[in-house]
Amino acid sequence: MKFSYIYLILLIIWDKPLQANIDINEIKDNMYYEIVNTKKKYLSIKNNFRSPYINNTTNYSLYSNYLDSLRFLAENLELNRQKLFLSVRDIDLSDDDIYFINELNNSSVLLFNIINVFGRIYHNYLINIIGSEYSLEQYSLDMESLLRLEKKYSVFK
Repeated sequence: MKFSYIYLILLIIWDKPLQANIDINEIKDNMYYEIVNTKKKYLSIKNNFRSPYINNTTNYSLYSNYLDSLRFLAENLELNRQKLFLSVRDIDLSDDDIYFINELNNSSVLLFNIINVFGRIYHNYLINIIGSEYSLEQYSLDMESLLRLEKKYSVFK
């Protein structure tokens, strides 16, 4: 008990100096580049899915690997979004910083949703290769919906 009490006191003493060394611009830059890199990786995966060479094959493990990659991208993006808010919670932010962080949050959430919608479409498409529950018409409607979502938001400009 005594050890944990001393540890708590040391943590309180050292907490504030560590917070003073945090650079808000570095935090914002890291999140911005995370969103940009995730977008690039998403578009790369999406382009591979749309390739006629890949779409003509029935290689389940290839599709499964791409779906796992999409899942990883979405989870990593969400984790970094949460870390952004944990990093800035004890910092006095200017109005410009708050606005920029809000824009980063919105872009991150939108990209997360786009990745998940795309993953759902291709999961259904993969099941269609095995069975016939997901029609080509439904696939087309889902892809049109995804493209509208991408165009509606500035994440892909």
